[in-house]
Amino acid sequence: MAYEPSTPRRRGSRARLISRATRRGGAAAAALWAALALSSAARADEGAARLGVPVEAPPAAWLDPAGPAPHTALASAWSMAAPPLSVLFSSQPSAEPREKRLRFALGIHGSLDGASAPTLSPAISLFADVWYRTGEVFSPSLRVWFSHARSSTTPIGIAGARFQLTKGRLDVCPVDLPLFAGAGITPCATYELGVLRAEADYDPDAPSDYTEHSRPWSTPGLLGRFHIEPTDWLRIEVQGGAMFPTVRDTYYYIPTTATYQIPAVGGFFGAGAGVSFP
Repeated sequence: MAYEPSTPRRRGSRARLISRATRRGGAAAAALWAALALSSAARADEGAARLGVPVEAPPAAWLDPAGPAPHTALASAWSMAAPPLSVLFSSQPSAEPREKRLRFALGIHGSLDGASAPTLSPAISLFADVWYRTGEVFSPSLRVWFSHARSSTTPIGIAGARFQLTKGRLDVCPVDLPLFAGAGITPCATYELGVLRAEADYDPDAPSDYTEHSRPWSTPGLLGRFHIEPTDWLRIEVQGGAMFPTVRDTYYYIPTTATYQIPAVGGFFGAGAGVSFP
């Protein structure tokens, strides 16, 4: 019974001793973490110095004993060094948009024309092009053509008929519809002016007033052109369209019941390549 009053004091003393020991153990653990972090950083710095890699000073929180715990310092250092996920996984495309610039092109096309003769006429064409490239839908361009088409010999009546068309053409193309990188479709309005020459080969004994005749050629039209650019200077194209001749002459052959009239609507199809600069 004499020891009962002293029992609470001894228990309180033991609790205070345990609390002090716990704080000392936590401080020792924190010091151990800091020592491990510093020794790892020192070994990394030493290895980097041997390789000749410049070494940056560690954050002040690592060196300050009163600073945050080592794991907090490591986390803050990682947040400073690592880029945000919004940068790593950005939805923006890496390729920069094309610079707006004025470009020129020269090229050649082969085509089949279907309005100037009873059959499709093979044609060879040269073009010069100026194009204001914007990288957007509104990318206006102008193109000037010079071409020559010659049909095969077609029997009409007792004659063998041939047609030759020499013409110039202007394409006005206000927009360019992009499909994928370096490719698109260009719709254009076009107008042609030229000379159509009709020839007739008769039997020497057949009566005929003339064997050739030339008439003007005039026709508006619409076309669509698919283009792809494998490189910055090479341009490959496929195009097709419809023409609406305004001069629709009728050609008579012996006998006079054999005729050919220029149709109200004709078409053409062709492909070619060009060189763009600058």
